[in-house]
Amino acid sequence: MASSSGWCGVTRRGFLLGAAGGLAAGLPAAWFARDLLQPLLQHPHALPHSDTTTLAPPNSMPGPYPGRVIEVRHPQAVSPKNAINPAAVERMIDRGMAMLTGAEPGDVRGAWGRFFEKGQVVGIKVNPVGRKALPGEWGRNPNSIGAISSPAVLVKVVKCLREVGLKPQDIIVFERYANEFEDAGYLKLVERELPGVRWYASAHSYSDTQLDIAGFDRGRDVCSPEMARHITGYDPDVFTTMGFCAPEHSRRDDRRYRSHLSMIVSRLVDKVINIPVLKDHRSAGVTLALKNMSHGMNNNVARSHLGLQAHGFGPTSSHMSGPNQCNTFIPQAVSQERLRRKATLHILDGLIGVYEGGPGCWNKTWATWRHNGLFFATDPVALDHVGWDTIDAQRAREGWSPVERMGWVNHTPEAIVAGGLAPLAAHNLAGALPLAIASANRQAGRGSETFNLRQPEHIILAGVLGLGRFQRGEIDHRKTNAE
Repeated sequence: MASSSGWCGVTRRGFLLGAAGGLAAGLPAAWFARDLLQPLLQHPHALPHSDTTTLAPPNSMPGPYPGRVIEVRHPQAVSPKNAINPAAVERMIDRGMAMLTGAEPGDVRGAWGRFFEKGQVVGIKVNPVGRKALPGEWGRNPNSIGAISSPAVLVKVVKCLREVGLKPQDIIVFERYANEFEDAGYLKLVERELPGVRWYASAHSYSDTQLDIAGFDRGRDVCSPEMARHITGYDPDVFTTMGFCAPEHSRRDDRRYRSHLSMIVSRLVDKVINIPVLKDHRSAGVTLALKNMSHGMNNNVARSHLGLQAHGFGPTSSHMSGPNQCNTFIPQAVSQERLRRKATLHILDGLIGVYEGGPGCWNKTWATWRHNGLFFATDPVALDHVGWDTIDAQRAREGWSPVERMGWVNHTPEAIVAGGLAPLAAHNLAGALPLAIASANRQAGRGSETFNLRQPEHIILAGVLGLGRFQRGEIDHRKTNAE
């Protein structure tokens, strides 16, 4: 279980359930790939981070509480039918914010006033990507359980901002794509329960191109005039450059190497509250606080995970796989000065988590669980490390390998054979069955896996850039129950 340091160990049962994914040439490999780096990571100078007191403005990442992660659980937060309990969520948020800031329990002004005050414009970034399928929608599992930034969490956050003096028009709920914002139900929620609160999106909808900084890669005619009024586009003057692009981009278009920051973040808001979801991710390994900012607040992000482009990454020469550059894209995108300065508070929604098949229910292995938890931090790196451990612990319980062992580079012929033979080494049927499940799950995960790596190195590298604390010894993971 997770300790106060933020490290999730592995029980004997968890080891058995995941052992098949960590075998190579018939011998047990390290359970977590990260453990190979532990001598390095434990060294006090292993992952130097910037002096945020001199290089970053107050409250910029990692904020006033570097390394601190508060996890609040409530056993009745999510019903057996996966309905969210708003009353439980309110208590969880009050408890979490009090523990994060040191305010008295129930002192909303004392906790939220530590970050926000009257006259500021505050943006709330939600994540709709894990929404359930709409009636008759093609390409998604119609029986899937959704995992998005919970409406109950959003409503409570707005309520707390109002209590510290913010006017409704000074609160902006936003997302990258307007159509996803609507399809996930946020548009109706804002109109119905958050009168006066504004909403915006950076672009209308997804496209493979993602270069139009006005936000209409598919043309303006796909969008109603009313919705178009809420699309801000991306800032032409605020961007980061990286030396890779999507193959469909024209070589004559120099925009292909740039990712522009959303106008919402660069110009419309003073501060940002980030509400990501506790989710596995097919390319980045996990999608938590850092990725909700890098890919949710910038354009031209698809170039970070290209699928089916190059030979040679899989166990057979006929397999095609794509390079995964999330590891460098995410920390560089998040480290942009305006984003780093404005991203003030992170509330990771772990009410319903996704341990496999993320980020969306179009993946055939999409699987969720009721974690009944919320996480609070100003440090996105420490938060993501704790979230990563939480997901891996659940994967172990369900017989899946850790996320970083799911890329094609880990699927060597030796590992595949060893995984299949592992059940034969068990002393009895009770021991063989979990190993067989683990091996089958790993093979099922390969069915739609196209990326060479799924190691969430972006979290480690974000620590190197000074965006937060990655070393377990520097993470203060505090747990509480709000029941």
